[in-house]
Amino acid sequence: MQTSSFNPEQQALDSLRKLLHDEHIPASVRNQLAKEYRQLEKLIDKLENSAVHIVAFGQVSTGKSSLLNALSGTDYFSVSPLHGETKHTHPMDWQSHRQQSMVLIDTPGTDELGGEAREAMAREAAKLADVMLFVLDGDVSASELKQLQSISNPHRLVIVVINKADLYHHDELARLKASVTQKLTGLCHAVVTASANPRPVTVITTDNDGNEQTSQQALPPDIDELKQQLWQLLDKEGKAITAINASLFAGQISDNIAEKMVAARAQAADKIIRTYCIAKGVGVAFNPIPVADLLVAAGVDVAMVRQLSKLYGLPMGRAEAARLTATIMAQLALLMGAVWGVNLLSSALKTVSVGLSTSVTAVAQGSLAYYATYLVGKIASYYFVQGYSWGDDGPKQVAKNIVKQLDRDSILQEARSQILALIKSKSPDSEK
Repeated sequence: MQTSSFNPEQQALDSLRKLLHDEHIPASVRNQLAKEYRQLEKLIDKLENSAVHIVAFGQVSTGKSSLLNALSGTDYFSVSPLHGETKHTHPMDWQSHRQQSMVLIDTPGTDELGGEAREAMAREAAKLADVMLFVLDGDVSASELKQLQSISNPHRLVIVVINKADLYHHDELARLKASVTQKLTGLCHAVVTASANPRPVTVITTDNDGNEQTSQQALPPDIDELKQQLWQLLDKEGKAITAINASLFAGQISDNIAEKMVAARAQAADKIIRTYCIAKGVGVAFNPIPVADLLVAAGVDVAMVRQLSKLYGLPMGRAEAARLTATIMAQLALLMGAVWGVNLLSSALKTVSVGLSTSVTAVAQGSLAYYATYLVGKIASYYFVQGYSWGDDGPKQVAKNIVKQLDRDSILQEARSQILALIKSKSPDSEK
């Protein structure tokens, strides 16, 4: 029997492509997550090219750019004695290692005064790193520890690089490395020292006449320990690390999409509910009915429930929507029986009567109708969000919870304002 070999890289690639081209995701959600979709495209390109992304991250002026130049043997990354020289994330195609291409990525320095946007850019790049070179130029500070904690995850290879090692004596460097290692236990895979751009040494020479001459001699970068750790970790982890990180990021994008879709649906549902609220409220205001019948005048509510069911992806027929509406209204009637008859009307009259020259009772009843439909819409939306289920609580408890959460008086005041505005716009005086 032939068994197919598991390919985590291909599986991650298929997952990313499916997510990128999912036709069920609304354009509004895609627009809100434009940055994440661009990152998805970069991840797909990275996996297609079997590329390992090596990102240098750290505070301003720790020597990140110099370190990457030393690794690549080029002057590709801009360096300067001034703070904040790196203003963007700069990728560079590097050499291959065991059939994996590698990309070096420089990032802006963190903790720079006024550099919040660049720091955010650096953090985004770090999230997509397969290997992160967390660059220090001394003992780890509290802010650096916090930064590393915020961007690390169990599947990202982290090498802490104590750069500018040439500034320390041998014993000082050993104590420094021990201190950093102790403080970052569990947050990194290795702590190494390096001198990406060593200070030149002064050389004194004597000519044939015995005259001394001094000159400055540049020293080559000392990054042997870093390279050794880098190759060891890549040999050990192999291609799996890129696939795992890509899958994790795809999961985060999926969660973001779900969250945005929930928010977009909630916003659309609220718009639907308010549209039907004002339709029922104005209708009742122009054609007053007994207060006791406000919950029975269900035609508008049934239409609203059907619209909400379409929004949440499982359209209901009229009969099914009517049954759900009747269930909700029955629970509201049981829950608010006495209140509905006297206290709620009194509240509505008090809320809507201020400065009102039109029929107080008509606007009050319209406001109650508005409120009733608002409750029906919110309770129906809960039912749809829960997968067309009342959950363990049942419809009575759900209705009770929602009624308790809503600010009745503010809803009645809003209803009064909208209904009164429409009544005035339709009155003969407004047409003169």
